Amino acid sequence: MAPIIWHLAVISLVALVNAADVPDDLLDEYVRHIDDVNRISEKPNRLDQRPRKRRDVPSQWTHSEVLDRVGDVVLRWQPRHQEILFRVEARTKGYVAIGFSPDGGKENADIVLGWVDDNTLRAFLLDCHGVPESQGSVPIKDETDNYTLMSGSQNDTHTVIEFRRVLDTCDRNDYVLTGDTVVVIWAYHDADPRLGAEMIYHGDKRGAQSLHLLGPPPVPKARGSNIRQWDVTLKNFEIINNMNTIYWCKVFKAPTLRQKHHIVGYEPLIGANHSSFVHHMILHECELDARDDLSKWDRFSKENGRLCYGPNMVQEWEKCLPPLVAWAIGSKGENFPRHVGLPLANKKNSYYMLEVHFDNPSMKQAQDTSGLRLFYTSDLRENEGGILTTGIALSSLHFIPPFQKEYKTAGYCSTDCTKETFPKEGIHVVSVMLHSHLAGRKLKLRHIRAGKELPPLAQDDHYDFNYQQSRALSQDTIILPGDGLVTECTYSTLTRNKPTLGGYSTKEEMCLAFILHYPRTELSNCNSMSPIKYFFENLGVKEFYGKTMTDIENMFLHGETEPNPVSPATPIKPLFAYKPGDEMSPEANRRAIIALQNAKDYTIEGDTYEGQTMFDKLVIKEPEEFRNKTFMDHLQDIPYNETLLTKKMEEYFYTGLHLTFCRKRDDSLAIKESVIQFPNFTTYSDRENQIQCSSKLKRSPSSSASMKSSFITTIILSVSTLTLIVCEQPHVNYERTAGVGT
Repeated sequence: MAPIIWHLAVISLVALVNAADVPDDLLDEYVRHIDDVNRISEKPNRLDQRPRKRRDVPSQWTHSEVLDRVGDVVLRWQPRHQEILFRVEARTKGYVAIGFSPDGGKENADIVLGWVDDNTLRAFLLDCHGVPESQGSVPIKDETDNYTLMSGSQNDTHTVIEFRRVLDTCDRNDYVLTGDTVVVIWAYHDADPRLGAEMIYHGDKRGAQSLHLLGPPPVPKARGSNIRQWDVTLKNFEIINNMNTIYWCKVFKAPTLRQKHHIVGYEPLIGANHSSFVHHMILHECELDARDDLSKWDRFSKENGRLCYGPNMVQEWEKCLPPLVAWAIGSKGENFPRHVGLPLANKKNSYYMLEVHFDNPSMKQAQDTSGLRLFYTSDLRENEGGILTTGIALSSLHFIPPFQKEYKTAGYCSTDCTKETFPKEGIHVVSVMLHSHLAGRKLKLRHIRAGKELPPLAQDDHYDFNYQQSRALSQDTIILPGDGLVTECTYSTLTRNKPTLGGYSTKEEMCLAFILHYPRTELSNCNSMSPIKYFFENLGVKEFYGKTMTDIENMFLHGETEPNPVSPATPIKPLFAYKPGDEMSPEANRRAIIALQNAKDYTIEGDTYEGQTMFDKLVIKEPEEFRNKTFMDHLQDIPYNETLLTKKMEEYFYTGLHLTFCRKRDDSLAIKESVIQFPNFTTYSDRENQIQCSSKLKRSPSSSASMKSSFITTIILSVSTLTLIVCEQPHVNYERTAGVGT
C-alpha cells in the first residue's frame, strides 16, 4: 500500500510543479534524494557501499584535494556546465563545514555545513555565510538556500556529504565560483550539532587551502616499471639570519643515460618545516659545447653551490639560463600530458643548475634540503616540449606607485620575435604558471593575433601569492608565428607608502609567465622593459648632474657606476634609442641581461628602504623644480594619491614604448632589440561563455511560484529522511561564539 501512496504523491507533486512553472529538474533532485537516503537507511551504513549510478552523480570524481596535512579532510569535485558537484570526506562522526572565502577568513565566506545524525542516519545540509566578529561570529543561515544535498553517509570513522550548486547563484551571500583561485576553508567537529541548530565550536580543527576549481581534470602521475626518478636537492644548505632574500644555485650532473629520456612530471621536495622559506625553484639547462671544460663542470657538480647573482657568481654558470621546469610556492608540481615530454640528457655529459629562492623576512637561521624530484622515462613521448618565459624583464625600471587599489603593468612579447622563432605551424601551449610577488592581485597572459585579442591563455583575478600552481589548459592552444603575447599584472599597494620596484625580493615585484609548450624551439625568453630615457622623462626628469643618459644606460645595463676618466671604456653605440625602430648590438644586450641579473635588491621593510639603489646616486639637474633632489627622493615626493596622475603613469608605461628582448636558449639574440610602440588591438570579450547568474536551484518564499515550490519541498522532505534546519536562531545558546574558517 505504501508504494501506491508514494506514487500517487509523486504524480500530484508533478502536477503542482508544472502549475508553478518550476523546472522538472528540481523535483527530480528531491525524488533522487529520497531514494538515495532510503537506501542508506535500509542498508548497513558503510562507506564502501555506493548508491547505484545516477544521472547527476559521476561514477568518478574528476578532481580531489587533501585539505589538511594528515588527510583527515578530503574534498572531491566535478565541474559541470554552470554548476559544480562536491563530495567532502572527513574523519569525524560529527559535522563538517566547507566554505569559499575571498581571503581565507570566515567573514563574508560562503559556508555549507553538513552531517549525518548518529541515531536516525538522516543527512543534514545548511547554506550559511560568515559574519564579522561584532555580529557574534556564528555563521548565519542564508535567506535563500542554494545548495542541494545529494547524499550523506557515515561509518565508525568518517562522514561523507555530497552536494551541488550552480556557479553563480545570484545570491549576495554566496561566492561566485569561477576559474580564479578560490580559498576553501574547512572545519569539523566530533559531534553533530544539536537539534535546534546549536553548533559546537570546532576549535583548532580548521584550515584553509587555495584551489583552482574549474580547471580540467589533473593528469595522473605516470607509473610503470620504466618510470624512474631523479632527485635534485640541496644538501644542508645554511640559511643565514642576516639576509631576507637568498638566491642559491647548485650545479648537478644528469644521470648517465645511454640515450635521451623524457621528463614526464615533477614534484617539489621541501625540507621539514621549510615550506615558509622556499619561494620558488627553477631547474636550468646548461648549454655546453665542445669548448667547455667538462672536468670543471664535474667539480661544480660536487660543490654545495654558490649565490646565484652578484660579483662572486661563476662566469661559466651564465650558460645555465633556459628553464627546464619551474616551481613556485604552493604548487604540488605537474604531470605532463601523455603526448608531451621534456628532454633529459640530450648529450652524454649533461649538466643542470638548480636555482632556489629563499624568502626569509623574519631573518631566521635554518638548514635546508629542498629541491625537485623529476620523473623520467626512456619511452619517448610523441612531442618534445620546452618552457618559454615571457613578461617584464627584471629591472628597477619596473615601477609600481604606492596607495593604489589597482595598478597594471605589462611585458610584451613582440610579433617579430614569434615570427622569427616559431615554426610555421606554431607552438601548442599545454600549461601556464603565472608569477608575481606580494603586491600581485590579478594576472593574465593575453594572446594577440592580427590586431585582435584572442581568449587569454591563462588568467587569475584572485591571484594568491602562496598558491602558484601551474594552470593546465582545457585543450592545447596554438600560438602562431606573428602572434603577440602580453603578460599583464595588476597590483594593489594600498598599504605601501613608497614605490615598489622590480627585483628579486618578494617585497619587490615580478610579472612573468612560464609557458609549457611543444614543439621545443630555440626561443627561451621573450619580454620587454621600459626604455631608460622614456622611463625618466615620464616621471618628470630630463637631466642629471654629471651624467648623460648614455652614462645612466651603462649604469643600469653594464653594471658601471661611474665613467672612468683615466681609462675610458671603449665607445659603444647608445644601447637605447628614443624612437621606435632603433636597435642595440647583440653583445651589449648580453651584458645588459647579466647586469640586470646582478642588480642589487631593492626591498621595502615598513617605511624604510634596505640598502642604496642606483636611484639614490642620481641627482636631478633639470627641470628646475626638482633640481638637487636625488631621483629616489623625487619618487617618494610624487603625489600618488592623485588618481589622474597615476592613471597617466599606468597608461604611459603599459601602452607606450617597450624595449623588447627576444633571446635564444644559448643566450644569443634571435633578433636585434628595438624600442617599439605597444600594439593597438581589439580587446577580447567572452560574454557568451561567461558564468551566468542562475536561480535554477533556488527555493525562496518571496514569490507565489516559489511558495508553491517551497510547499512541494516541505512535503517531499516530510516523506524523505532528509531534513534542513537553520544555522542560527535567536533563542539558541551556543557553547562558543565562533564560526567556520581560519
